[in-house]
Amino acid sequence: MDVWDLISYHFLQIGSFRYLDWAAMMIYGEPPENIYETIVSLITQVLWAGFLGIIFSFILIKITSRGYLIKGALYGFIASFIIFAIPVLFKVPHLDQTGPNTQISHFIGAIIYGVTTAAVLHWLDSTPGVKNKS
Repeated sequence: MDVWDLISYHFLQIGSFRYLDWAAMMIYGEPPENIYETIVSLITQVLWAGFLGIIFSFILIKITSRGYLIKGALYGFIASFIIFAIPVLFKVPHLDQTGPNTQISHFIGAIIYGVTTAAVLHWLDSTPGVKNKS
């Protein structure tokens, strides 16, 4: 997700802000101004993505894992939609008005994240020696 985001932002120049800019706005109230704020924002964003992965793993336990890649893509899309709707609802400066290119880029990143998370969870579930103890 972050790799796609950085490629999309820096090389393809599709979006107007990165996931780490979103995290910085939530932490500092403004985009990161130096390398230290950028690093903290990136770490925070990665931890947030990990938290969302934990939520997805609990959801996947409650429902069947059949079609896990599609469910992962859908989860990534829905999570991204909700997360990016919050700044619009609360009128967070810099985040409440993003262009369609940025949103498309972030939705692509979220779908990549969801599919990757689902694939890793499936791989971990099918790895020999890793069994559900409950």
